[in-house]
Amino acid sequence: MNSNKHKRIGIYGGAFDPIHNGHIIPINEICAIHNLDLVHFIPTNISNSNKKIIASGVKRIEMLQIALSNPKYHVDNREILRGGVSYMVHTLESISDQFPDDYLYLIIGLDLLADIVQWKRFSQIMNICNIIVSYRKIDDMMNAMNEAIIKESNLNTVISKDPAIFHGSPYGKIYLEKTTSINISSTEVRNKLKNRENLSNLMPSLLEEWLLKNKIY
Repeated sequence: MNSNKHKRIGIYGGAFDPIHNGHIIPINEICAIHNLDLVHFIPTNISNSNKKIIASGVKRIEMLQIALSNPKYHVDNREILRGGVSYMVHTLESISDQFPDDYLYLIIGLDLLADIVQWKRFSQIMNICNIIVSYRKIDDMMNAMNEAIIKESNLNTVISKDPAIFHGSPYGKIYLEKTTSINISSTEVRNKLKNRENLSNLMPSLLEEWLLKNKIY
């Protein structure tokens, strides 16, 4: 646990359809590097994009419970319980109400950075939490950051390169963190499951066994 009186709580949302090592390994690294006390894994109920979710909310929650063994990781079903289309601002407001004295860190992939300024009530999101952006390659990170700044020039003023400054602020900062590259998507995992291909390096073995047994995909 960090020595600060405020707990550091990571917020990691997604379809998790299914969860795989491309989700888990970067979060393991971010949790260690940024000394997070908790990480909430929050499965989306209905995506606010055009993304189709195949497995039910109940099944995706069960997948997360099977896959996540770190005691710092919490499977958070609030978006499933809330129903309807999921928006991160509503989720962050709910978590902030639950943990009013703690620091919240929204964790996103680099693919979301360029469009994050267009998220519903983005300014309110920045008033609630800091954001950690996971990236794999320097060139990709620079391109995404430049694209994001073109869309919102003020974004450059909140991107922090100093971890001490980043963690010294309760909200409103963005930090880009390099993580291990795991070149796999949930779509590829689903296809491999359909073809009964080996997934030993792509997800925890217990989850692979459960998915094959229950024929979710």
